[in-house]
This record gives sequence, structure tokens and C-alpha cells, in this order.
Amino acid sequence: MTNDLLAMTVRDMAFLVDKLNEDCSPLQFLRELTKNAIEAIQNLNEPTGEVRWDLDWNRHLLTDGASCKLCVVDTGVGMTGPEMVKYINQLSSSIHKQSATGNFGVGAKISAAPLNPEGLVYLSWKDGKGYMIHLYRDPEARQYGLSRFDNGEFWAHIDNDLKPEPIEDHGTMVILLGDKTDANTMAAPPKTLMPKKWVLRYLNSRFFQFPDNVKVRAREGWELPQGDKHNFLRTVTGQGPWLEENSVESGTIRLESARANAHWWIIDEAADNNSGHYTPGGHMAMLFQDELYELVYSNAGYARLQSFGVVFGCDRVVIYVEPDNGNRQLVSANTARTHLLIEGEAVDWSLYAMEFRDHMPDELAAYQDQIGQRSDHTDHRKAIRERLKAVRDLFRFGRYKPNKDGKYNVLPPSANSGGDPAQTGSGGTGNSGGRGRGGKQGDIYSLFTEEGGEPADLINIPNEPSVQWITLEDGSRIAGDLEDRAAKYLPEQNLLLINGDFRAFTDMIVRWTKRYDHVPGAGGTVKHVVREWFQQQLMETVMSALALKQGGKWSMEEIKLLWDEAALTAAILPRYHIDVNIKRALGQKLGKLPIAA
Repeated sequence: MTNDLLAMTVRDMAFLVDKLNEDCSPLQFLRELTKNAIEAIQNLNEPTGEVRWDLDWNRHLLTDGASCKLCVVDTGVGMTGPEMVKYINQLSSSIHKQSATGNFGVGAKISAAPLNPEGLVYLSWKDGKGYMIHLYRDPEARQYGLSRFDNGEFWAHIDNDLKPEPIEDHGTMVILLGDKTDANTMAAPPKTLMPKKWVLRYLNSRFFQFPDNVKVRAREGWELPQGDKHNFLRTVTGQGPWLEENSVESGTIRLESARANAHWWIIDEAADNNSGHYTPGGHMAMLFQDELYELVYSNAGYARLQSFGVVFGCDRVVIYVEPDNGNRQLVSANTARTHLLIEGEAVDWSLYAMEFRDHMPDELAAYQDQIGQRSDHTDHRKAIRERLKAVRDLFRFGRYKPNKDGKYNVLPPSANSGGDPAQTGSGGTGNSGGRGRGGKQGDIYSLFTEEGGEPADLINIPNEPSVQWITLEDGSRIAGDLEDRAAKYLPEQNLLLINGDFRAFTDMIVRWTKRYDHVPGAGGTVKHVVREWFQQQLMETVMSALALKQGGKWSMEEIKLLWDEAALTAAILPRYHIDVNIKRALGQKLGKLPIAA
């Protein structure tokens, strides 16, 4: 520092720490303290050791079971008292090398300290000697800092009798005291998945795998007496080993334009998805330095997998996107380590989805075809298309053909969301359906003309979406997906998925089957006709929404609101006119009903 510089300082460090903590996920401290413990082991001359999430048994026994404090123990290099004062009491300070893609020196302090105003107690052994510090929030000063001990220092020597398993000559133990003296920090925070195994579940879903020679374990059944077989330490592996053990097919494809690798797995039907130890099939995440970011599962996971072209059976599929990190692009985490940043920008999932769909692995395609074959393949579109000819001019819907004298301006495919992925590593929001799922590349997004585009002529060919009816019975719909919703539209594939189990459809089928119960075998015809008219209503809704975009008054984000699940459900709720058309169609096929009906 020069004499001409007045270094910037922080006026209210506690305010900054608390604000940064708001960006952390509720269990982020588990990741941060585990990562610190792993790095402490890797700093050993022989980087072999253990990380253990456990109950602070000394405190528990000394208080006759009244104190239940969570702790993490590692057999890493350890720290002396002065080293702990230096590294723990400075916000951006770490024993490890700091970098944009490595350790920031802020993670554990930001994620753990605000949740534990009573404090974090660090016990550390180095070269056989023990030291202690106590980081806490002073309620009067409203500041975070270290507690002074009777020796006048902010650290103290400790007796080896306090040394926990498995520490011998070196290692560290961090105890989380919570927000009050009698807080039970072994208990799972509210709304935590698998509250009996919450530490295990979080770490398995956060880490892909752990370094060789580092064992990570977490306590289960701590409430039971020591020695009980259900009170034990379970090994934490991360998602990777579970996926390899429980998959029937797996692989990696290169996404060259997106500068990433996509790892995929098809999970065995017999896999145990109910133990809660791991995130089951049907999820996606970003993979970076053996950690998982932005993981989505259940309905959110299904939706993202469907955008990647995995439309059927997505509850048994897992995809991790691993972006390149090097000279071509810089990958880093945000300060709270909740999201990845590519060249400082948020992850553009559509970029990876687009290229993955174009290079769908054969095994995934075959897996989907197998499930898709079970669903209803009755093609209602020919009849619907004939009826829509009368109102084609209302849709003003078609494809564009390049023509230097054309009166429309159209962006080239590479600039449209549905076109080829850009070579620069950035792109739009959509793409082709891949392998015939959802139409040809650019069919939808090339409808949207733009100033400065290439001259083109409009070819008036109706471009209705592909349609698939899906149900739980035939296995084409997953429980929870489209639950009590009529349909969803996947613009990237120009594919309309209609929930055959939705009560508006099934109620109408029951209604007309009862009316024609005097006609043997009428049920199949009724189902066919009912689905055809509801399908037309849904197709018209999507096509009309796309036609609106051509008017230039609707953005792509606004248009999406017209075809989301709620909007498509609303589109088929008015049933009078549909019922009239069903009655007319059934009368032609099955004969008119008696007047009394």
C-alpha cells in the first residue's frame, strides 16, 4: 500500500455478512464447511482423511443429553490459535489459495455465522497441540467477531481430552451453536428434505463425487443410545456413484457450440428412489469441479428435461451439463455459490438444450420411442386441418422462403431461437424437436419477422403443432406432471402434450359413453371424437397465440403466457360448443340419440 492511498474499509461488517447470507441457500453452510474440511485434508503431505458430520458428543454427555449441537470434524492439516484468528476472523481470508474459480474465503462465514449468532466454536489440533476460538455475534455491539478468553487472547489452548474421533495428531472440529443456548442444531431446519437424514441428503445432492482417499460420513439415529445399530455413521458418496450403480444406460455427448459436455443416465426401474438418500431420476444440474449447481427435480426437473428433448419417461433420466472452463470461457460460481456464471453471465440453459436435442443419444431416443409407442397414436390432425382451412386467413400462419424480392423480413435460422446454435457460445431459447419430435428446425421461430432480416415470401402452409396424448395408464405421463392440467406446449419441439387423464376430458367421455350405452362398442368411438374436438381447441389456442406474435405487439415472454399450462387448461373449460360438435359427430358415426336423450 502506498502512502497516497487510503484503503477502503467496511463500516458495518455485520450488515454486509447478513445481506450476503440472504443470497445463500438455507443449507449452504453444509457445503462450505465440508469443502473447507476436504481442502484441509488435501493440504496434508499424504492427502488421505475423513470428514464427519456428527453430534458434539462431549457437550452432549457433559450436559446429560441436554445439548444437541451439530459439528463437522476433519482429519486435515489443522490450525494453531493465531492461524485461526487470522483466517476465521477476516471475512475474505482463507488458508487456501483464493481465486475466482476456487476458494473465496467467505463461504463458511457468510453461510453459517448468521444462522448461528450464539457462535461457531473451532477446535483444532496441529502437531499434537489443541487450540480453540469462538466466533459469535455480540448482541450489544451487533457485530461478528471472536470472543476473548481469560488468557487475554482471542484463542486458547485446549486439552486433548476434548479431541473427537477420528482426529489424532491433526484436524479440526467446528461446532454450530445455533441462535440460542439451548438450540438443537442437530434438528433439520423447517421444510428440509428428509429431516431424519437431512445432512446426508443435502451433501449427496450437492456433490457429484468426493476426492479419492477422502471419506465423508454423516450421523444417523443420533437420538438413540450409543451402541444402538441404528445410531451410526453413513457414508456420503455424492450423486455420481449412485447414478453409475443404478443406471441401465449412460454416456456423454459433446456440445461443441455450447462449449460443454452433457452427461446422461437412464435410471433402472428397480432403483430405490424412496430411501431419500439421493435425488432420484428426473433431475438436471450443472456440473462444475465435482459439484452440482442449479439442480432441479420433480416437476421443474421434468420441464427442463423436456426442453432438452426428453419428453417421455423423463422421471428416469438425469442430465448434468459440464461447461468447459479455460481459455475459451471462464466458469465461476457466484459469491453465495448457488449459481454458476459463464463469462460472468447467468447460465443460458436453452443454449445447451438446443444442441442436446440436435444430438440426442441413440439410447435416449430408443428409450423414449419405447414409452411413446404405448400412448395413443390416433391422428386427429387430418380432420382438424380440413376444418381449419376455412379460417386459415385468421392465422396468417406459414413458413418463409428466402426471396430477394420478398415482402417479408425474416431473421436467418442462426439468429432465430429455433435455428442452429451460434458458434460464439450464446444463443436463443429454442430449437428443433430432434429425431422428428416436434417438426423441422426453425418452423416456429422463423414465423417471427424482424426488421433487418432477409427478404422472404410467406408460404401459406398451416404449421400446426405435433400432438401427443399422454396418460398414467400407458406410462407416457409421469405422476405429478400435468397433474389436473389439460396440456403443455413445448415450443422448442413444436409439440403439444395433452393429459388424457384430465377430468374435463374424462368427464366428457363418460357423459357421452353413457348416452350411447345402447350401442355396443361405442366407447372407443366416443373417446376418439371427444379427444379430436378438445385437441382442435388446444391446437387453435397455440396456433392463434403464434399468429399474434406476427402482429408485432407481443413479446416472446408475453406469448408464452398464452400457452402455459394454466392458459391451455382455461382454453378447454368452456365446453358448450365442444359438446355440440361432439353430439353432431357422434350422431353421424353412431346414429342420432332418441329424442328423450
